[in-house]
Amino acid sequence: MQPLDSFRMGTYVAPLGLWLTLDAGKFESVDVNTRTHVVRITLSPRTPDTQQASLHLEQPAKVTGVGTYRPRLQLTTERDAYTVSLKRTTTWIELTDSK
Repeated sequence: MQPLDSFRMGTYVAPLGLWLTLDAGKFESVDVNTRTHVVRITLSPRTPDTQQASLHLEQPAKVTGVGTYRPRLQLTTERDAYTVSLKRTTTWIELTDSK
C-alpha cells in the first residue's frame, strides 16, 4: 500500500485489523506479507523539523489467527507511541504479531 492522502500519517490494514497512525513523520509505504503476517513500514526521510517518528499501533478489529502487533526491534515508547529515529534516507521497521 502507498498512502496517497496529503498528510500520509494514517493507514488501516483491514485483513489484519491493524490501524497505524503517526503523530510525527510520514508513511512512504506499508507492505503486508499475507502468508507470514509481517508488516513492513517505510517512513519518509528525516527533515530539519522532524527527526523522529511517533508510531501508534491499534487493533480495533479482532481477526482470527492474528495476534497483537509489535515492532520487531526494541523501540522506546512515549505517550503510547513508539519512537522511531529517522534516517537521511527512508527508514523502515517491521511489525510482527505475537500469535
